[in-house]
Amino acid sequence: MKYRSGLWLLCVSQAIVDGGMALSYPFFALYLHRDRGVSLSLVGAFLSAIMVLSAASQLIGGEYSDVLGRRRVMLYSLWGRTLAALAMSAAVLWRWPLGGLILLLFLSSLGANGFAPAARGWVADHCPSHERAQAYGLLRIATNLGWAIGPAIGGLLAQRSYALLFLMSALAGGLCAALVTIGLGDHPRLARRSAIDFGALWRVRRDKRFLRFCAGSLVIAAVMAQLVVSLSIHSVQYAGLNERQVGMLFSLNGAMVVLLQYPLGLWLGRFPLTTALGVGSMLYAAGYLWAGLARHLYPMACAVAIVTFGEIALSPALHTLAANLAPVELKGRYLGFWGLFHQVGAALGPLGGGAGLQYLSPHWVGAPWVLVGCAALLAAGIFRSLVPQLSPEEQGLPRHRGTGAVAVGIELAECGPMANGKE
Repeated sequence: MKYRSGLWLLCVSQAIVDGGMALSYPFFALYLHRDRGVSLSLVGAFLSAIMVLSAASQLIGGEYSDVLGRRRVMLYSLWGRTLAALAMSAAVLWRWPLGGLILLLFLSSLGANGFAPAARGWVADHCPSHERAQAYGLLRIATNLGWAIGPAIGGLLAQRSYALLFLMSALAGGLCAALVTIGLGDHPRLARRSAIDFGALWRVRRDKRFLRFCAGSLVIAAVMAQLVVSLSIHSVQYAGLNERQVGMLFSLNGAMVVLLQYPLGLWLGRFPLTTALGVGSMLYAAGYLWAGLARHLYPMACAVAIVTFGEIALSPALHTLAANLAPVELKGRYLGFWGLFHQVGAALGPLGGGAGLQYLSPHWVGAPWVLVGCAALLAAGIFRSLVPQLSPEEQGLPRHRGTGAVAVGIELAECGPMANGKE
């Protein structure tokens, strides 16, 4: 498969901006709990409320990207995120009231979430359905390259200055915005709509297949979100790890995705997307159950490795199926609607995780992770129920190509300028 140069630039930008986020976000919960004395349940509630409120930006970002173009929405989002991170650095340095910190974190999250549907839409514009999983897999590699480097640096800096973490995050966001400005463009045949119709956003819910897929995405997103916040606190509070070792766990997660996402993605490409979704969900269940029983660094590293295999299977498949189910002229709208569900699920994760750590873990440390495992199995069941309703193309399987001109013409029309590797 030949990729446009824009995809590689998008991957580099993704690695930089996610590396900057990974410098600060995983340690913010520890900052609130340890330095500001906020209870674990309130930490989870704060972070969940921010993610729920900012989830609307998934809808707005997707809708605007259909009208204004993917590139412009990405830039607005990145510059907003950069300014918010700069303000966060100042707020932590001068110990602003907690209300100010939470407001700034909301603004930063709002900017970040506006970027996501536009970036996913850009990939969907340039890649045919059976190649999207590999393209999204490359973005996952970029994301986890950032998460492999960011937390390792952040774990060291967090012992000196939390304000410096957010300053570095702001610099990364600004660099990413500059790269997108210089080198990224929209597809020349992007069919933009003339006006924004927010009322039409909710008509997406009439697509019952897509709505069921969104429900499964919400559940599994809540499971996936445990890695960043809940597992960090559990590792320090109950498994005996320090901040540097927590950073090592995130680096392990990122390094595994960087090394294994592409080869495993090629192998998983032989199977329907729902197979990857089901297997990935079950791996998440197994990994978190192990984490609930693990003590010390090496057992926790094994648990994170199992979870990471689940992530490798799940993440590209989620993005790909969302794009494959979306009509061509409404990619941004559908991906934004799916992003809303995914973001709400990610918001429920810290809320439930924080409550479980405070109220269940003191009685049995494995109890919250049993519930997380059950949620992962529920998601696997929802994805399995979609199988009879999906076509091979929607499942990400390549067409049976004939030798005639019609089959070749269809493929070239869908690939556009990517078909022969030309710009």
